[in-house]
Amino acid sequence: MSWIKGASQQNANDEDKKHPFARWMSWLFLAVSVLLLIYTYYRSEITFQGTMSVKYFKYYLISLLGILFWGVVLRLREGIRANIVTVTTSLVVGLYLVEGGLILLGLGQPANADVKAAAVELGVEYDERSKLEVIEDLIAQGVDAVPAVRPVDVLTINKGLLPLGGFSNRTTVASNENGYYMIYPSDRYGFNNPDSEWDNAKVDWLLTGDSFTEGLAVRPGEDIAGQIRLITKQPTISVGRSGNGPLMELAELREYAESVKPKRVLWIYCEGNDIVGDLQRDKANPLLMQYMEDGFSQNLINRQKEIDSRLGEFIILAQAQAQAQAQAQAQIYKTRWIRLHSIRQIIGFNDVDVDIDPLFVEILTKAKAEVDGWEGELYFVYLPEYARYKKSVSHDDFRRKSEVIEVVKGLGIPVIDIHQEVFAKHDDPFALFPFRLSGHYNAEGYGEVAKAIVDGVKKHEH
Repeated sequence: MSWIKGASQQNANDEDKKHPFARWMSWLFLAVSVLLLIYTYYRSEITFQGTMSVKYFKYYLISLLGILFWGVVLRLREGIRANIVTVTTSLVVGLYLVEGGLILLGLGQPANADVKAAAVELGVEYDERSKLEVIEDLIAQGVDAVPAVRPVDVLTINKGLLPLGGFSNRTTVASNENGYYMIYPSDRYGFNNPDSEWDNAKVDWLLTGDSFTEGLAVRPGEDIAGQIRLITKQPTISVGRSGNGPLMELAELREYAESVKPKRVLWIYCEGNDIVGDLQRDKANPLLMQYMEDGFSQNLINRQKEIDSRLGEFIILAQAQAQAQAQAQAQIYKTRWIRLHSIRQIIGFNDVDVDIDPLFVEILTKAKAEVDGWEGELYFVYLPEYARYKKSVSHDDFRRKSEVIEVVKGLGIPVIDIHQEVFAKHDDPFALFPFRLSGHYNAEGYGEVAKAIVDGVKKHEH
C-alpha cells in the first residue's frame, strides 16, 4: 500500500511541476483579495471614519469572498486549479480590454470630466486657470478674494466652533462648470446673497440646502434664490452651502433663519447624496448631533469675526496642502482604469441605494416644528440628479423617490417635485445641465426650478 501512496504523491508532485503558473497566479489573486480588504477598511473606517459603511459593504463582501475562494482553490488538484486560473485570467484580461475600449470611446467616464472639450466643441470660451490662479489674479487687481470654504471642509477640526457660513463680505471663488468660475460677493454671514437682503424687516423666502442651493456654478443672481427674487420681487435669502447634508441644513435654520423668521422656508433636497453620504458623514460629528437637542445653538450669527478668523487659519493650512492634494487627485484620476471605473459606471456598480435613515425623519420633524413656531411654512423641494436621465430607470423607484416623498408628506410638509414639474415636462432634460454634462444645473435649469417653486407655493397657498 505504501508504494501506491508513494506513487500518488509522485503524480501530485509531477502535476505541480506541470502547472507552476497556476499556483503562482492563485497566490497572486489571493494577495489581491487581501489588499482589497485592507484598502476597503482604510477607506471606510479611517478616511471616512465608518460613516460610509453602506457604500463600502459590497467591497468588504467581494474581498472576503475572494480570500475564501482562492484559499479553497489553492487546496485543489493542480489540473482543476489550472482551469480555474485560466478562466479567471481570461476574464480579467477581457475586462481590462473592455475598459480600454470604453476609455477610448469616452464612455463610462464622469461626464463633468471633460468640460473644457465640450466648451471648445461648442465654441464657448473656457477659463483654463486654476482656482488659485483666479484668486491670485483678483488679488493683484486689488480685489479681496478668497476660495469658497465649505462647512464640510472644516468639519473634523471644529475645536468647539463649526462655521456654517463662509467669509463675510469677501469676493468668493468657487468652481468652474460653465466655462467660467463662479465668483460672488458674499454677504455678512458668508452666503451667496446681496447683503441688503438681511436688512429687510420681513423675509418672504429662505432656502436651506447644499451646492444646488448655493448656486454652483452660475453667476450671482442666476441661482435659485436669485431667480425667485427676480420673479417675485420679494426678499429672499439662501443659506445653502456646498457639501451640506440634512443635519447641517437643520443647523443653518437654527443659526440663521430664526433671526429673520421667514414666511416660507424651502428645504432643498438633493437625491444624489443628502441621505446616502452626507447624513451618514454628519451624524458621526458630536457637535452637529447637538442640533437634535431643542434650543442648541452655537450663536453663529453673532460670531462672524471669530468665524472669519477661523476660516483664515484653515486657508493657510489648506494652501500648504493644496499642491500635494492636487497631485494626489491627479494620480487617482490617471489610475482609475485600474479600478475598472468605466465599467463600474456603466453597470451602476458605484451606485448606492437610498436608505431612509430614521434620523432624516427626525430632522425634518424638528425643522417643521421650528418653522411652525414662528408661523412660517416649510416646503420640501425634491431635486433630481443627472444620473436619473442618463440611465434607463423607473423614476418613482430611482433613489426611492416615491418613498422619500411619501415620508415627507406624512409629516405634513408640502412637496414640490422638480422632476415632475420641470424635467419630466422638458423636451431635453440634459439642456438644463452645463454643456449637457453631469454636475449642477445651468442658469436655465435653476431658472426653471425657481419658476416651479414659485408656482408650487402659489398652488398650495391658494
